[in-house]
Amino acid sequence: MKRNENLIFTIIGLLILVGVGIWTYFYVQSNTYFTTDNAKVTTEVYNVAPSASGRLVKLNVAEGSLVKENEVLGRLENGSYLRSPIKGQVVKSNVVLNQLVSPTVVAAVVADIDHSYVSANIEETNITKIKEGQDVTVQLDAYPGQKFKGQVKEINKVTQTALSGNATSFSTSGTYTKVTQLIPVKIVLEDTGKLEGLIGTNATVKIKIK
Repeated sequence: MKRNENLIFTIIGLLILVGVGIWTYFYVQSNTYFTTDNAKVTTEVYNVAPSASGRLVKLNVAEGSLVKENEVLGRLENGSYLRSPIKGQVVKSNVVLNQLVSPTVVAAVVADIDHSYVSANIEETNITKIKEGQDVTVQLDAYPGQKFKGQVKEINKVTQTALSGNATSFSTSGTYTKVTQLIPVKIVLEDTGKLEGLIGTNATVKIKIK
């Protein structure tokens, strides 16, 4: 009987030790790192629109085309040109030959694929933990099981809601509904080549805050 009691006490002791170990691990992790999967691969994009109205008589590129800065993307019958503002990739083409276009028409969207980065949305309640220069471990859904090193490059000055133009609204009764705001944080990888062709894909970031 005594042997059984000793065994039970030993098992209970081991369970307590395991429990304390698990709690300590998660406590240290939560105070040393901040992790979120609200992150995507992105880059700067530029809209290309004609400077005047007219019919599109020449179209030199399609979606996926790589272009140089100032390269001619198309020409209008009035002699004006559509040019790429940067070196990059045409990620969207909204026009076809012989289409009537105007300055209000976005003919193409060009992405700066050489400077892709990971954009993480951090809750306002956690944003004070994040500082420029902090080390980051990034996992890309496109590369399962792999980890990439990066750094916090920039913390946006405005929330995601403000950037998208969505204002917080009141309910029909006039009561204010408080919503936790998200602030975009720019994370740059040491090997930016790993982001090629991955714009819009998901990522998980683990930021070392201490």
